[in-house]
Amino acid sequence: MADYRLMLSSTYDECRRLQDFLEVMAEREGFSSGFLQELIVVVKEAFVNAVRHGNRGNSEKNVCLFFESLSRDLSKELLIDISDCGSGFAIHDIDDPREPDHVMKSSGRGIFLIRAYAEILDQQCNEKGCRLRLRMRPY
Repeated sequence: MADYRLMLSSTYDECRRLQDFLEVMAEREGFSSGFLQELIVVVKEAFVNAVRHGNRGNSEKNVCLFFESLSRDLSKELLIDISDCGSGFAIHDIDDPREPDHVMKSSGRGIFLIRAYAEILDQQCNEKGCRLRLRMRPY
């Protein structure tokens, strides 16, 4: 069992640093290259949402990421927390971008991608910010 933490400033420029961090973590944990690609998609989309919707692009605010790699019996799981310092948005109220009325909308696809590869366990928001908790099963 291992824990990993990363604090990033609330700018899109941090995506490169985030990807480098994920690649090092994946190597240490022995994740497959396929799983690493899914992990990068999920975490980058969650990070971008935290920057855009949570912190409203305020570069003076941070996005904190916490990863907990667990082994249970013969299976592994990765718990991921992404926390911002803002008001966030109600993740469960996002419309399916495949629906005809939503195909041309410019938002909502990131959550769709997150749901494709990860299980959304919880979202908690308060006056200090929002935390999104995800679970993925490494392979």
